[in-house]
Amino acid sequence: MRLLLVNSFLHARGGDTTLFFAEWRGWEARGVEIVPFAMRHPDNEVSPWAVHFPAWRSPRTPVTGPGAAEALAHAVWNRDAARSLARLVAQVRPDAAHVHHVHRHLTPSIFPVLRRAGVRTAWTLHDHELVCPNGLRFTAGAPCFRCQGGRYAAAVRHRCKDGAIGPSVAVAIEKAIHRGLRRMAAPDVYLAPSWHLAEGLVADGVPEASVQHLPNLVEVLAEPGPLGANVVFAGRLTAEKGVDAVAAVARALPAVRVDVLGEGPERGRLAGLANVVCHGQLGRAEVHARLATAGVVLVPSRWPENQPYAVLEAQLLARPVVARAVGGVPELIEDGRTGRLVQTDPELVQATRQLLGDPARAAALGAAAQAQVRTTHGAPAWFGRMAAVLGLGGVT
Repeated sequence: MRLLLVNSFLHARGGDTTLFFAEWRGWEARGVEIVPFAMRHPDNEVSPWAVHFPAWRSPRTPVTGPGAAEALAHAVWNRDAARSLARLVAQVRPDAAHVHHVHRHLTPSIFPVLRRAGVRTAWTLHDHELVCPNGLRFTAGAPCFRCQGGRYAAAVRHRCKDGAIGPSVAVAIEKAIHRGLRRMAAPDVYLAPSWHLAEGLVADGVPEASVQHLPNLVEVLAEPGPLGANVVFAGRLTAEKGVDAVAAVARALPAVRVDVLGEGPERGRLAGLANVVCHGQLGRAEVHARLATAGVVLVPSRWPENQPYAVLEAQLLARPVVARAVGGVPELIEDGRTGRLVQTDPELVQATRQLLGDPARAAALGAAAQAQVRTTHGAPAWFGRMAAVLGLGGVT
């Protein structure tokens, strides 16, 4: 049995590749041969299949003059990727395909190729990219649904991509074209890890019959240790991730060490806080090792998260999580039983203080969360459901 796994990148970069590589290992352990398809990126893992990959071009490289239109066209509909995939599919004849991130790299140009070849295809959506020009439903420091229903001119008015007019026009055009081509450039099944995302897709016009809910698979590369006396934040240091709220916790609890794992443009908000230790970008194993002995894990996101690994991995390591109740996060945390959900920065500070001061309660929340994640996000359940979605009979 042969499965095509598709992602724009073949190297670790975020939630999409976290699931991608965990899935790859799991399928191989179940006797399924994996054929990857990605861009030829310089950071990619070595793969014998790389000779079939299309060239990578960064959509963020500024292009002006006659080349600008061609660069936009490449980011909207990558004909090279479609041709490369057609040749690969003809050679390997996969039984099914599971697609992850493709926007502005491989692009939805790959879906007609898979459909013509009769390859059953599922597409896991890791964020709001299919229907939101900046992929976050977050603009000017707040959640944003102005473009819902295809009203993409709002993305230009509010400069929702990088705060600039040029990129915002480009992504508005991209989304308008993809919406118009959605019928022909679609998978057999859209997979939404959270109900929040599933409902948002349907509200935006994606046919309800083609959307299925499948929570993320999660695994960790560490063993849970004793609860520490510190706070840990792991993620991109960006406005939507609530870095300002991490700084607020650090200021309110000056005797508590706050370990920050990640990099990004908002790092300056943490400058001058003596109890904050910025560890920079770490590998997954090291992130998990630091999470495994945290006292409290903070997930103060301000955008409507889909199903963040920042929560799931901490929970699988039996850590108490204090998170803002946004997007799909409330689906992962029952307040007071498997973690704490808050709405405001003062509530975030108070919940963190309470759990650090009550290790027994913190441990009970972490244990309950761990049991929940093992049941709903563990490999047996996930691979069984994914095999059914892809029509891979006999795989469990």
